[in-house]
Amino acid sequence: MQTIAGLATARGFVAGPAFIYRGDGDVPVPEYVVESGREGDELLRLRRAVLETRRDLEGLIAALRERSDRGGSGVRLFESHMMMLEDPALIGAAERLIRDERLNAEAAVRRTVDSARAQFERMNDPYFRERVRDFDDLERRILSALTGFGSEPHLELKTPSVIVADDLTPSETVRLPREYVLGFAMNGGSTTSHVALLARSMGVPAVSGLGDVTERVKAGDTVLLDGTNGTVVINPDVATALEFRDLVERQKEITEEASIGAPAGTLKGGGEIRLYANFHAGVPMDDVRAHGARGIGLYRSEYLWLNRELQPTEEEQFKAYREAAEFAAALDKDASVSIRVLDIGGDKMVRGVSARESNPFLGNRSIRFLLSHRDVFRTQLRAILRASAFGRIKLMYPMISCVEELREASKVLDCVRSELDAEGTEYDRKMPVGMMVEVPSAAINAAAFAKLVDFFSIGTNDLVQYVMAADRGNDAVAHLYQPTNPAVLKLVRLTVDAAKACGIQVSVCGVSAADPIVGILWAAMGVDMLSVSATYIPVLSKLLHRLSRADLDEYAKVAETAGDDATGEEVFSACRKWMYGRFPDLDNIVL
Repeated sequence: MQTIAGLATARGFVAGPAFIYRGDGDVPVPEYVVESGREGDELLRLRRAVLETRRDLEGLIAALRERSDRGGSGVRLFESHMMMLEDPALIGAAERLIRDERLNAEAAVRRTVDSARAQFERMNDPYFRERVRDFDDLERRILSALTGFGSEPHLELKTPSVIVADDLTPSETVRLPREYVLGFAMNGGSTTSHVALLARSMGVPAVSGLGDVTERVKAGDTVLLDGTNGTVVINPDVATALEFRDLVERQKEITEEASIGAPAGTLKGGGEIRLYANFHAGVPMDDVRAHGARGIGLYRSEYLWLNRELQPTEEEQFKAYREAAEFAAALDKDASVSIRVLDIGGDKMVRGVSARESNPFLGNRSIRFLLSHRDVFRTQLRAILRASAFGRIKLMYPMISCVEELREASKVLDCVRSELDAEGTEYDRKMPVGMMVEVPSAAINAAAFAKLVDFFSIGTNDLVQYVMAADRGNDAVAHLYQPTNPAVLKLVRLTVDAAKACGIQVSVCGVSAADPIVGILWAAMGVDMLSVSATYIPVLSKLLHRLSRADLDEYAKVAETAGDDATGEEVFSACRKWMYGRFPDLDNIVL
């Protein structure tokens, strides 16, 4: 038996066999010398693989053109890959390695592409350095045709398992068949990475930052994964397995308790902090209902784009948004779904849509991307507006940093409304329109923004990252990622005060809200709603049921009196002390 401590990433307890996931870029490439006289056979293998790759690219380009993307970014991307494939210098170099060194085709391709990749990486021009990613993609296609491996290891997942990986991209994660994913155990990652967010949204326990778990576990080993406390046990003994089973049963009890009695978020003595769920397409909506959510506070629309060669059509988007709107309408008369428009960039890359940048978190991401690709923006807005006829939808703009971005987005929305009016298409003409507050400039200027929108949603994941200048996915600076740092708290107060002054609602939809100590602090500071992954709702609800508004006011003063010279950890410790004073049984409540 081995026990490894990591980061508690997505709460829950699960046991099952290990499935070792090797990832998109890890196509196994054998290297050997072919028998003398068999060079011709190896050349034939290479040429067939090149032909298959060409047909694949031609199919993608034709499909893109049929989708009215003539000359668009997707067509240009794959046309450039076709030009690389037809470059006699590239394939010719691989053929020479087969003839002269009798190298097998896979190794010849790998060596040739490695050489080309190295040349481009040494270039000073950023454009040419960026072409390295094109070589990566083309190499995977050719190797997939040669090996039959297909760079799709998820297809081998055929039984419920704990996924053990170095790390996972969002695209890799959404490709995994949900019915076979029990949990995630990752060498790297962080509690605020997008894979972590995805795991929470899926209701799948996860532990990240385990260091070398892929080296210490073998495929098929029994794994006990504790996403609440951040531990993984490999091949447990009988006593440990029995203790773990008790934790699983306790988790079920807490979830069942949440569905009994007052609605989630009701305060003792009256009042409420509404508890909504973060959600994305592909997750069972019944999970949202089962955990007591009163609506969907963050619908991550970008996951409709992930794991696709082509962008979703208006009809595909409309169907997904309508399903969410109808779910909210059936959930509660006051329930709503807040759809965040396409939020890509940073570490969420979409094939054929977003381009890699040298500093992606400060680049053309989110609303900036949409304003520079208005055809994509208009299509999504049409789908959202049409779906608003079937249930209460709120529209939410991400990464707004200045008033002009908000005004430009509003102009596009007005144009789309006019189009639908001319067509006679039904939609909610009073659909609320709000914005994410996740850039410091938005919080500092919240008083101006509050006059222009119907609601605020504070995205603490990015807000903390930008305030502290600390990449939330970088373990080396994880200690600087502090939601309770006085600078962050000041910006949250500015946002809340501005919202109250203009009579609009304000919510928090970042990961910090799922931490009982920090989530309750946001409620104490005046936030109207917390939106978290559904599995975190029962714990927050149980705590709020035992707190009055006077209790929350007292709790808010703990952070206010800490002082500007306090560290983020000191503020958190003071809040933690208050919470344990009020809830001596807090460990049992949160497991």
